[in-house]
Amino acid sequence: MAMLRADRLRAAFAEVLSGSAAAGDPRFDGFVSSGVADRVDGRVVLSEAFVRDAVAALDARLGALAVLGGERIAVSDLPIDGVDAAVAAVARRVIEPGERVAESALNERLRMFVADPAFFRRRAVDMGVLDRAPDGSLYWRVDLGG
Repeated sequence: MAMLRADRLRAAFAEVLSGSAAAGDPRFDGFVSSGVADRVDGRVVLSEAFVRDAVAALDARLGALAVLGGERIAVSDLPIDGVDAAVAAVARRVIEPGERVAESALNERLRMFVADPAFFRRRAVDMGVLDRAPDGSLYWRVDLGG
């Protein structure tokens, strides 16, 4: 993605993204030879492999927080070893340290990020990320070590 720093390359990349890059134009040879793009039906288009690898690299770099940037999270869409990290990241995102929130408010906040707020709320408590009043009326973050 360093290529986006150069005006000339950024403009050419924009043409590839827009679908207006002609396959015969030599300005796009570097994109094709590096695997960023492919020549398809007379046009230069982003390579599916490049996009897949770029998304994987971003996911690896961002870790559990990567799930917060897209659609609402469904537990079934998460890898089994990523569920707890996602639950912790979401719980920490929706409740500030020292804040106490009612269950209904917590559910509304969770609903912005997840498809099943009850699962995320309960799992966060089971994991010790959140704690709750004995009657379940209030929830708060458990911040260990500080």
